[in-house]
Amino acid sequence: MSDTLMKKLPFTRFSMEMRSGKIIDMDESFTDMFGYTEDDVKNGMVFKDIVPDIDYEDIIAQLRETFIDHRYACYEHEYTTKSGEAIKAVSFIRIENKLLEGHRVLKVSVGNITHL
Repeated sequence: MSDTLMKKLPFTRFSMEMRSGKIIDMDESFTDMFGYTEDDVKNGMVFKDIVPDIDYEDIIAQLRETFIDHRYACYEHEYTTKSGEAIKAVSFIRIENKLLEGHRVLKVSVGNITHL
């Protein structure tokens, strides 16, 4: 394929508790994209830390509705890095068929589209 058609999209994945938004784990690209480390995650980092302008209760209500018919959802919105930089991104959210301490687990994949 032509180089003009194929571009490598900066990408990361993480898991979080649906109800609380607590980040459970992250891949190695998470720090590169957002600046947060495994220590931040271990210290109780939540989704609201990287998407501060979102109404978390509203998004969870929307996800619950979506997950009635589908196991995934897709959103385009802005993330905020640890240093305060805005990143335009597309997120793919999938609900897992497991509970972690009574919480549904979401798998989130994020593609940074800031420079597209």
